[in-house]
Amino acid sequence: MDAAHRAHRERQRMWLAITAVALLLALLSLIAGTVRFAQHAAYANQESERQVDLNGRIRQMQEILHAVGDAETGQRGYLLTGRPAYLQPYRHATDRLPALMKSLDDVPIHSASFQERAASVRHAMRLKLDELAETIRLQDAGRRDEALQLMETDGGKRYMDFLRSELDETMREIRENRDASTAQLLAVNESMRRWAIWTVAALLVCIGLAAVQIALLASTQRRYARHLAESEMRHRALVEEQHELISLSTPEGVISYANPAFRQCFGGDAVELVGRNLYDFVDPADRPMVRQQIDAALSSGLPQQAENRVSLPGGQTKWIAWTNSPQRDHAGRPRLHSVGRDVTERRHAEDALRASQAFLARTGRVAGVGGWELDLTGGAMSWSSEMKRIHDVPEDYAPTLEKAIAAYDPEGQAQLRQALRRAVDLGQPFDLELPLRTDAGRQIWVRAVGEFEVDAHGRRRIAGACQDITERKTLEAQLAQSEQFIRQVTDHQPVRIAYVDRGLRYRFVNKAHARRYGLAKEQVLGKTLAELDTNGAALPHVERRLAEALAGQPQRFEHEEIIDGDVRLIDTQLIPDEGPEGQVRGVYLTGVDITASKATERQLRELNQILEHTTDFIVQTDWTGQVQYMNPAARRALAIGLDEDVSRRRFTDFNTPQTTQRYEQEIMPALRQAAVWIGETTVVLAGHRITPVSHMVIAHRDAEGRMSRYSAVMRDISEDVAARAQLRQQTATLGAVVEAIPAMVAVFDAQFRYRLVNRAFERWRGKDRSAIVGRTMAELFGQQEHDISWPWALRALAGETVSYEKDYPHMAQHRHVSVAYVPLRLDDGTVDGAIGVVQDITTHREQERRLINLAERDALTGVLNRAGFNAYLGAKCEPKAATTLGLLYIDLDHFKPVNDTHGHPVGDELLRQFAQRLQSIVRPTDAVARLGGDEFALVLCDVASLANAQAVADKVVEAGRSPFDIGGRRLQVSASVGVAFGAAEPNASQGLIERADAAVYAAKAAGRGRRI
Repeated sequence: MDAAHRAHRERQRMWLAITAVALLLALLSLIAGTVRFAQHAAYANQESERQVDLNGRIRQMQEILHAVGDAETGQRGYLLTGRPAYLQPYRHATDRLPALMKSLDDVPIHSASFQERAASVRHAMRLKLDELAETIRLQDAGRRDEALQLMETDGGKRYMDFLRSELDETMREIRENRDASTAQLLAVNESMRRWAIWTVAALLVCIGLAAVQIALLASTQRRYARHLAESEMRHRALVEEQHELISLSTPEGVISYANPAFRQCFGGDAVELVGRNLYDFVDPADRPMVRQQIDAALSSGLPQQAENRVSLPGGQTKWIAWTNSPQRDHAGRPRLHSVGRDVTERRHAEDALRASQAFLARTGRVAGVGGWELDLTGGAMSWSSEMKRIHDVPEDYAPTLEKAIAAYDPEGQAQLRQALRRAVDLGQPFDLELPLRTDAGRQIWVRAVGEFEVDAHGRRRIAGACQDITERKTLEAQLAQSEQFIRQVTDHQPVRIAYVDRGLRYRFVNKAHARRYGLAKEQVLGKTLAELDTNGAALPHVERRLAEALAGQPQRFEHEEIIDGDVRLIDTQLIPDEGPEGQVRGVYLTGVDITASKATERQLRELNQILEHTTDFIVQTDWTGQVQYMNPAARRALAIGLDEDVSRRRFTDFNTPQTTQRYEQEIMPALRQAAVWIGETTVVLAGHRITPVSHMVIAHRDAEGRMSRYSAVMRDISEDVAARAQLRQQTATLGAVVEAIPAMVAVFDAQFRYRLVNRAFERWRGKDRSAIVGRTMAELFGQQEHDISWPWALRALAGETVSYEKDYPHMAQHRHVSVAYVPLRLDDGTVDGAIGVVQDITTHREQERRLINLAERDALTGVLNRAGFNAYLGAKCEPKAATTLGLLYIDLDHFKPVNDTHGHPVGDELLRQFAQRLQSIVRPTDAVARLGGDEFALVLCDVASLANAQAVADKVVEAGRSPFDIGGRRLQVSASVGVAFGAAEPNASQGLIERADAAVYAAKAAGRGRRI
């Protein structure tokens, strides 16, 4: 028994020891589990707080982009309008940025690359703010053109794109760090779950302690789940508020998520878009490129960027710049994260720029104009291809200033050096016409123009162009020589020669005809016969004959004239000048004084001397065409000796077959009618050389009126014919250029009568040129348009190049145009009219209005923003209008709980609906503005009394009190309104604002939901 008892006790002690050991092990396991659980719980709390901190920093970084966008909007509004009110959003944004930039400080990410990227963001921010500040400084300094030029360069866009890119990469790294922390927390939770299984035995022994630990674990897990849900909600809200197009899809392109911007762009709600394929929206031509780019992103694991066209509802096409990044979901499956930005306007601008540059290059080649540029800082000079062609140098030719100047003669070099000095020292542009010897030894004439410039980077240079004008110079010299020769011939003729138009006004007279009035030729030109024939003795007889000639009947008659008190007998011929369609444009007049035979013989001797010494070919025949006389010039041209008998020759021996045919069909019938024929024919000179001549044939009649002989006067016009051919070719080329350019071109005379218009001008005015040419602007387009344009035209007719802008709001196209008038000068420098060039600036005007509208409109509600409100109120606060001006300040009550409870998208929709209610209350002449947050203002114009303004305020209070239905939610707020009326003080707008602001605070203090 004792042995059994001892064995039993031993067994009891053994089990007690085993139980104690088990209890001790359970206790130790429980203690170890408790300690480890506490460590894990602390770590979970720390990581949750770290994620909240990272989410907050992401929001602040997004606010940085919004603030920079606000600053850029204010800057553009200030530059375009010059109103200081636009600087308020700019300064507000720049004041916020230092605080927002602190989001980059002390970020709980210990990575050298992250610190470098944060420094890059700060650098990008400084570049962008410096660019904005520089444009505003230039505007304040009165250098608005430089400021606009700086704003229109792509530097600001590059800084903005650089800042956005760096911020996106910074936020991406923060998100990746946050996601890694989330994954680590999940791993910790899994470890804690396994540890709990191992400590089940200890929890059975120490049930009380286990219950406490389980409660702590459950509490920690709930807290972590709550923090995780809050973080996910904040992250989703940030994505939903992005302006970029954001989507998630499978590698095959099936959409699993699309943000509001994506849905708004492509139409449809989230349910309609989920499940559709990304490639459905891509232009079919771009789908292979997009598929290749997405495959590259998924295979390399790196983001890929590209631009492609997308098809929108309604058939519209846009260009979108995409950034496609590979991701994995919680199950490890690959996903495609796509972020897009609308770049349609930029692509269209780039296409237009390329087309414009190509057009300018083609125009330069057609017009023979070469461009050059001289860098004054480094002395480098560059030539265009056309410039090298003009100088006969190869494409690889390296020009210098000295080599370029050396191509001119000494006098031209001096002129060019002086023009360059004036351009650099005084900023004067130059326009010179100089002779030049090319590298191949050709002597040509060129027109050299240049102008001093300073580009956006401060580099000083002279840019210009060079045009080959050799043909024009040669033709001008030949035409001047030809005209001078003709005038010399006619002035040395004893016959009176003149030309009158249908108004009987002299357009041409030779000296003999001018002497008939005892005046110089210049005194006769432009006068009528009635103005010159002061005694009126011969006027009725001559006027009757002129009327018959203008009716198309040639006249020849003799009449008496009293000249210097003597009666003279004049043999006069009137030859109608018929146009291409048979209409008579004027009359050629010839008159011969046949008073006495002695005078006639003297004149004949003088004429014979002229015939013997003239270089013209003169031939006389009898009535059968047998040659009787040839002057020395004709004999030399035909290689006939001066003493050789020519009586056996006929005039047809020297004619070409074409000229002989014209004699039969045209010249002889004309001589029978008018006794004189003038035209151009061809003759055969020595060596069988066919030569064009200016040909005049005169038929001489005997006393009985029968043809007795013929005289022919011919002049070699080979050079003139060639010059005219060149002139026609040049005129046709210039005409084609004028017709091809898109600008509307018109040429008018001193009476504002159109001489020429191009095809673009016809399309613009909707009239054929036949209905325009010859008529004045007043006759065609009304007196009102004439009165607008006439002062500018007068300045151009006075020798000044002017430009101005005109509006045609009723037109479908060309509603806004820029008009330039350039004086049209003759060779002697006198102005004979002007050239009008009209450019369409409708797109520029509408773009300017759009930018101003963007700067003055609230993006959320569409009403005026604070800058627009200040501008509108300032414009209305004139001394006469300020006394009838009403101002209502409005503050929504209880709006913040709406945002806190239902989220910002619901709050934004409430603000939009409230703005629509305000617009329905006021008149079209009044203004509605959102000043910021939940603050609004109404500007009431021409208000009769304070009671009327208060009546409008009561309507506003009622509009704020009415419930809002937003997404099935019925929300209730109220509105406090402050009323101010009339402003007679000097600072009218500020006084109104202060009174209205004080009134709205009083309304809120009095209980809200009312007006004071």
